[in-house]
Amino acid sequence: MPFIAKYFIEDKTSYASLGIVAYEFDDSQRANFISDCLVPFREAYINEEKLVQIVKDFGTKRRDEIDERLPKKPDVVAGDFGEILTYYFAKEVLRTDATFFPMKWRLKDKKDAASPYTDVIVFKLDPNGASPQDAMYTYEVKLRAGAPYGSYSATKGYLAGKKQCVFIDAVVDAYKDHVSRAGESILYLRTRCKDLGLKDEYEKIKRFTKPFCTVKFVKECSAVAIVDSSFKDKQIDKIPSDLLKTFKKIKNVFFVPIKDLQKLYQAVFAQLPNA
Repeated sequence: MPFIAKYFIEDKTSYASLGIVAYEFDDSQRANFISDCLVPFREAYINEEKLVQIVKDFGTKRRDEIDERLPKKPDVVAGDFGEILTYYFAKEVLRTDATFFPMKWRLKDKKDAASPYTDVIVFKLDPNGASPQDAMYTYEVKLRAGAPYGSYSATKGYLAGKKQCVFIDAVVDAYKDHVSRAGESILYLRTRCKDLGLKDEYEKIKRFTKPFCTVKFVKECSAVAIVDSSFKDKQIDKIPSDLLKTFKKIKNVFFVPIKDLQKLYQAVFAQLPNA
């Protein structure tokens, strides 16, 4: 069941001059959001069918099996939260035309490592076979729960400004997706699907790789900045005026301010073993 849209308020006007669309979290619905998150977020790590089968086969506890698959390192917890939230945004709001949504977090071989390559990648597959209507959509996600520090300096360049501004960080790395990392992600997914015996997923992925890719498909790379709403104005003020002009290949920039962001994702992950 879709759950994202009712908890976020779309704002296409406040930051339109910067080329940014915002989705502000409705904090009055915080408790309901956490509750509604649990099953979808748990599904990002292990699906219900597999979970039930493992508990049955090994005589273990459901809660323990879920907990074994969740990250514990704070930076990975934060990163996974931002990526999984964006995954459901893409599926339910941003790219409702997409038809294939790989859950990369299930493919990780180390739970306390970030999922490699592109943060979120989803696909649109023409049901009649490979065609120019096929599409790959990527999302580079940066989450910052703390206050920004320092100032961006044009003389030092964008790479030096990534730490100072979450938007620079997201857009610069989204451009990496455009240049090469999205292609590397597809190859990684293809290999992991073979390793894990995911034949249906493999058949869908290989359509976007050589020598199976027979047509030019749509490629769209976007950036996502998720920040604590207490610092949203400071982050906005740090955006260089020429950022999106410099990185013209980045199709969209999405901004997700959330009150008490760290407390929110910590609450979600604390309750996930019960999902």
